[in-house]
Amino acid sequence: MKQDFTKNYERWIDGLTKDQFDSLMKVFIKEYWDVETVVITDGKGDGGIDVKIFEDKRNKKIPLQITIDKNVYTKLEKDLVKIEKLILDNDYSDNFYFFYSHGAAEAKVIELKDTARIRHSINLELFDNKRIAAHIEKPSFVFTREMLRHLLGEFVRDEDEYFDESQKLYYDYLSYADGSNQLKESFIKSFVLNYLYESEEYRSKLNGITDQINREFNINVTQDYCSRLLKELFEKGKITKCDDGLVHLSKDEITNIKSIKEDSSLLEGEFLSLLQEKINKFDSNLEIRDVVNHLKKIYESSNKIDFLEISDSIEESNISETVSQFHNYVKNCFNSGNAYKEFINEVFQLCSENTYIINLSAGNLYKNLMDNPEFSVYTRRSNKEVFIDTPVLIYLFLQMSENNFRYDNYRFKVTTELNSIIQKNDNYINFNTTQLYITELADHIARAIKLIELDNLGIFDILGGSNNEIVNLYEAAKKEAQFEEGLKEFIESYGISIDRVDAEDDNEYLNQYLTKLFKDNYVKIDDVPPYNKNYQTKKDYDRIEKTLADVYSRYDIDRKPRSLLFDALLVEHINEFQDELIDPTIITWDKSFQFFRKEFHPKNPNFKYWHLFTPGKFIDHLSLLQFKINGSVISKEILALIETEYDVVEGIRKLSDVLSSIVDLKSASGVKLSKGLADMRETYIYQINKEQNIKIDNKETQPIDNVFLNVVDYYYDKEGVYGFNDLHKVLSIDNVVQEFLKLIQTEADYFIKYNKYSSNYKSKFDEVISKNIDQA
Repeated sequence: MKQDFTKNYERWIDGLTKDQFDSLMKVFIKEYWDVETVVITDGKGDGGIDVKIFEDKRNKKIPLQITIDKNVYTKLEKDLVKIEKLILDNDYSDNFYFFYSHGAAEAKVIELKDTARIRHSINLELFDNKRIAAHIEKPSFVFTREMLRHLLGEFVRDEDEYFDESQKLYYDYLSYADGSNQLKESFIKSFVLNYLYESEEYRSKLNGITDQINREFNINVTQDYCSRLLKELFEKGKITKCDDGLVHLSKDEITNIKSIKEDSSLLEGEFLSLLQEKINKFDSNLEIRDVVNHLKKIYESSNKIDFLEISDSIEESNISETVSQFHNYVKNCFNSGNAYKEFINEVFQLCSENTYIINLSAGNLYKNLMDNPEFSVYTRRSNKEVFIDTPVLIYLFLQMSENNFRYDNYRFKVTTELNSIIQKNDNYINFNTTQLYITELADHIARAIKLIELDNLGIFDILGGSNNEIVNLYEAAKKEAQFEEGLKEFIESYGISIDRVDAEDDNEYLNQYLTKLFKDNYVKIDDVPPYNKNYQTKKDYDRIEKTLADVYSRYDIDRKPRSLLFDALLVEHINEFQDELIDPTIITWDKSFQFFRKEFHPKNPNFKYWHLFTPGKFIDHLSLLQFKINGSVISKEILALIETEYDVVEGIRKLSDVLSSIVDLKSASGVKLSKGLADMRETYIYQINKEQNIKIDNKETQPIDNVFLNVVDYYYDKEGVYGFNDLHKVLSIDNVVQEFLKLIQTEADYFIKYNKYSSNYKSKFDEVISKNIDQA
């Protein structure tokens, strides 16, 4: 696996100064045109547009511009008029080269090239940092790479070593690899190349190479085996045979390995330098060595998941635990406030851009997989069956609008990449979900539709927002001016008819719509039989359900009975079709599957083993199987984990979501209750802001929320005489709503004053229901 440094080159070029970029382009131009010398002169009478002239091998004068200025598009369009005149007056080539150190949008490049060709008869060649980087990656641009490293210089770093040298080598081995999917041979060949590179005069005896292989990998290869590998390296021009009887590294391979090592060293230096900059940016007690050690553990635990899944192991690699340890370490190093969250976010963004630490852990993984007998078989199997559960379906659904919304949410970003894999419709993987999960998704959309009235009333934000992912994307799109209409129009932008939803009680239309939508987007929908009612399957189902229920209880997982039913039916569904399914895999963010598998499979070995990944880890897993590193997606998955477990308090219910379940928000009483709670909340937040000079976020839970939700829970759990349905009935009566709001206000005032509930407040709500239940 040759390490692709293109993204790193892009990033490094983007940060160059004008003088540095000019120097780099002089070397680049020399190698691009394959000329011995480069003479660049000022253009004659260029009208102040700073055009340079380069002479190619045929002494043809070629006009070009080199710039690091951002937002140059408008200027370039104007300059084309002067460049056209310059070409005509001086008999210059009509090929105009524009070298730009930043990124240029593809659509804008096409537009500029069309303008140059059609209006000015100029063939415009625009080289932005992406196109330049793609060329620099090529073997023939060796001097350009050296110049770039020289311009960047040595990143500031101390003399301490933070990474194990052997781990560095493991990843270097992958970088030398020839693209073979035979991991063991690829690793050994790379080791041989590295051994020759480190040897005196780049040469060694055959028996010396064999001994080193056996010592490094703790295996026992013969000289015949080693001779065969060397023959393959010889045929590819990586080694040469000389009269002295020794094996020599070829000159081209010496250059190649030197370049790889220098790039890797530069990446390491940049990573440590930028990490130290981020640490210095904050007032904290952070130590770079501690941060690096935590990050290594996180990415090693992530890669261990791949090893365990390939080996069909139920052993855990608890990435959540290593992330939690890092989160706690960082938080404890900060005196107060939320600055630690900003630091954590910046660190994983760094890991996403500079993948050095991820590369090391991947190299170690491949080293461990080298002699794993399951690996080669596992990688060759096609038509793997992947099942997607409801939370992942929700975010996949959000990808399916023609508006292509941008959303600063890590789960959304991860599923954007997952969706791109699904859309390839590759036979290597079959993506599936169940009709049961489609039903849950339909209910989720229906709940979002119920909130339209609050959006129309303009009180949605005052009520603290929602936990509904569809509504949250709508809010973000509105905030960033990606969408200007209301929630109703936003949901309809996905092709959903709100009128048809309102006309039904059972979501049948939504179920049909979503079934077709996902099938059209290459996700198969499985109809899952009622295994819990069939006498032939009920015994197996009952064992699954009982284990899941025990897991929910033991780990305090708050899930509805229907969710337990649907998950248990999926596991039994996989069991029933185990002879037909290839590498069945469940993609989920739900940790209960992990706890369940660990507990269930050892006691039920006859059940089909199924693999388990979060969406981001699954994408990373696919990359690793193809000998690629996807540092961006696994870092996003880690940030999604942090966002879910630490930054976003899941399980905290929102007033709007609860309101939509107990009243018809379109009714007069529903509007009155919603507005009344919104007014209370707004008044409370205003008073706190005024009296204590504290800026309170509307989305934070307020005392009024606590009181209201506590009352709803009281009736939902039927702790007293009346139940949830009784509450629902009486709240449809207009005068009851007013009385209900007064009680909420009184109890909220008491809660604010004493930080506890009054002793008899629930009985007062019971009295209201008792007086009005017969009218409902």
